[in-house]
Amino acid sequence: MDFDLILSGDLPASTVRTALVIPVTDVAGPVSSVLTGEEAAAIVRLQESGVFKGKAEEVYALPSSTDSYAVVLLAGIGKPGTCTAENLRRAGGKAVEFLRRDRIERLILECAGACDWPANAFVEGVCLGQYRFDKFKSIPSDAFSGSVASVGVLCTDQAQGAALKAECRYAATVCENANWARDLANRPSNDLTPAQLAYEAKSIADHYGCAYDFLDEGKMSELGMNALLGVSRGSSQPSKLILLSYHCGPELPTLALVGKGITFDTGGVSIKPAEGMQEMKYDMCGAAAVLGAMRTVVQTKPRVNVVCVAPAVENVIGSRAQRPGDVVRAYNGKTIEVNNTDAEGRLILADALTYTVDTYRPDVIVDLATLTGACVVALGHHAAGVMANNDKVFSTLQGAADATGERIWRFPLWDDYGKLIEGTHADLSNIGPPKEAGAIMGGCFLKEFVKDTPWAHIDIAGTAWGVKNVPYLDPKHATGYGVRLLSEWIRRETAAPKK
Repeated sequence: MDFDLILSGDLPASTVRTALVIPVTDVAGPVSSVLTGEEAAAIVRLQESGVFKGKAEEVYALPSSTDSYAVVLLAGIGKPGTCTAENLRRAGGKAVEFLRRDRIERLILECAGACDWPANAFVEGVCLGQYRFDKFKSIPSDAFSGSVASVGVLCTDQAQGAALKAECRYAATVCENANWARDLANRPSNDLTPAQLAYEAKSIADHYGCAYDFLDEGKMSELGMNALLGVSRGSSQPSKLILLSYHCGPELPTLALVGKGITFDTGGVSIKPAEGMQEMKYDMCGAAAVLGAMRTVVQTKPRVNVVCVAPAVENVIGSRAQRPGDVVRAYNGKTIEVNNTDAEGRLILADALTYTVDTYRPDVIVDLATLTGACVVALGHHAAGVMANNDKVFSTLQGAADATGERIWRFPLWDDYGKLIEGTHADLSNIGPPKEAGAIMGGCFLKEFVKDTPWAHIDIAGTAWGVKNVPYLDPKHATGYGVRLLSEWIRRETAAPKK
């Protein structure tokens, strides 16, 4: 998406179908530097008649006869001073229907009359809302395949306009990376194998310039990563430990992102029910999220060091598959009773987390994983569960969650919970007591593999796909949850000197 700044005055004639986006409150008529008198009067009549009230998240399209824009798109922002970024994101998502219907290819954001509305959030909603996944579909020849390709920011002040344009461009970049992660997640497992996921990670390094490496099964075996390798034993697809790193300076802190990359999960010998199993291609959404966030890092080049680690594995049934009751020794030397082969995500993350801590010595480590159905039971599809061993880490993540609308909710990690994952014949069990705090059990297990590093675990099982009633997210597709959250978190952690 391209962005340009338009200083208020007469708009030039547009060569593509354009929509002028006007924020409208519910207590007054439109404020705009470019609307014609006839258009302004029409909007007032719409409000007076109740057809369009200007409520938050309300959207209405009004045809225009000017040469500069074909449609005036009204974005309701509610009472003055009460509009949130999430309101505008959802309005942007709702606007996509109008934009597609009218074949709009360019937006002009009216910020001259109302420079305090979060126009960048509206851009986010449009970018996320117009996402499609058509890779495997036959598209009718007469279908409109276009989307909004350029945005103009209309403002009276050069400096303020430049800042708004930069924020909108950044928002679009992050959302494009979220959509890239959605593409990865929506691909079927025969198209996105562990090797293919590693190739996609390498493409980030090749295109944007950062360090890429991976560990194959031979190297992981030498290192003793038996928790990870135990999960992959049933599959003919070799597992990979994907490694990306962005280095900015030795005096700066290092942030580590670790994402679960189970490219398909049958549950192993502890097999899942057949109904809905096709959705288990989404079990790599944690890896997709950290890779998407890494794309933001290498594109925007923040002043902070970032490493990204993604264990990529298939968990399927085979003659060599791991069995319930097997005991494996993890990379850090701890032994684990695998009492349920469907609790596999924590096993691959265990080795990935310890390797990340030992190899990169990060100042903070955050992992994302579609880890537990129990988290969906607890929070549904509208928030991710978080467990953290450090209050400051959680607080900074909460600030990023509030800014992006990717909600999180903290669960406790009390020692009493930790005792429930002690093994009978090994140091640890990979599950706790049935039907008891399942999401927390997963977090307690992972805590054993980060040493004293400040750490947070984000369980995205409910937010990675299947989210309903959010206009900028299609419930039939992956959401890209975590890319915007992590990108904002890293942005806020930027330029803090290492102590």
